[in-house]
Amino acid sequence: MAGDTGHRQPLRFTVLGPVRAWRGAEQLNTGSPQQRALLAALLLRGGRTATAAELVDALWGDEPPHAALAALRTYASRLRKVFG
Repeated sequence: MAGDTGHRQPLRFTVLGPVRAWRGAEQLNTGSPQQRALLAALLLRGGRTATAAELVDALWGDEPPHAALAALRTYASRLRKVFG
C-alpha cells in the first residue's frame, strides 16, 4: 500500500460497556449497533472460528430477518475496511 510504513499501531477493543475499537490513540468507527454486535460476537469467540449460522443466531436469535446472511456479509465487509 502506498505510504504504508508497515508500522501500524495494534488494535485495541473494549466489550464491557460500549463495544469500541482503537488503533493507537484513534478511536475507530465500528458502525451501526448490528455491526458492533457482530464485532462483539467475534471478539467473545477468542479467535475461534464462527459459522455464518452461529453469527446470525448471535445477532438476531430465533427470528432473523429474511436477508440476514446478506446483512452479516455486509457488516463483516465494513468491519474489515475499518480495521484494514
